[in-house]
Amino acid sequence: ERDARPGTLMFVDLDQFKALNDARGHDVGDEALVLVAALLRATVRPADLVARLGGDEFALWLDGADELAAAERAEELRIATPVALAETTEGTGLTLGMSIGIATRWPGRGEALEAVIQRADQAMYHVKRSGRGHWHVSRPEPRG
Repeated sequence: ERDARPGTLMFVDLDQFKALNDARGHDVGDEALVLVAALLRATVRPADLVARLGGDEFALWLDGADELAAAERAEELRIATPVALAETTEGTGLTLGMSIGIATRWPGRGEALEAVIQRADQAMYHVKRSGRGHWHVSRPEPRG
């Protein structure tokens, strides 16, 4: 708000993680999480925030970035994730991908951070319900 710039929240869920743990064990699952964290950090700017929420869910905050910039990062992740994690899934028949929800908070709109969190979460679950392995942008309700 202070700098009159947008900020974008991305919720990321690793697809097929439970199946990987079941097939290859928790040590390999932990290895996959470390690789995912490194991939997320490499995909965003050093000033952006990357956090593990728990299990196989992560959040990214892209300060000063709009939904277009976030969608570009999400598309990079969509392509890179199965490749980066191919070794961890070897012999399982699994392909690990990411379901990503994107929500931008625009300055001057007065949208509460809780609403942005809810929109990012709903967008991620929309991706989960519609086949996984891609991303979706949630737009705020029009001001009336």
